[in-house]
Amino acid sequence: MPVLCKTEIESEADLKVFITDIRSDADLVVFETTNTWDATVPQVWCYTYIQSEADKLVCFTDGQWNADITIFLTDIQSDGGWINSAKSGLL
Repeated sequence: MPVLCKTEIESEADLKVFITDIRSDADLVVFETTNTWDATVPQVWCYTYIQSEADKLVCFTDGQWNADITIFLTDIQSDGGWINSAKSGLL
């Protein structure tokens, strides 16, 4: 987990996500991958187009105030992890 499927419909999503450019504002630092086998921990996300293969349906929002979780994207897989572990139950 998490293998995620994106949706544009907020009411359909299990989780609303905001991407921030400021690491300290994030709840979770995320590394994105195209390999589903790598997505076994909360900080490594992989996306699928097939909703039945996904662990969660996510919608990306334009505002942090509307998000369930705020993430910061990293290019280094080992750099990922929780900044605000109180939200870890969302994934």
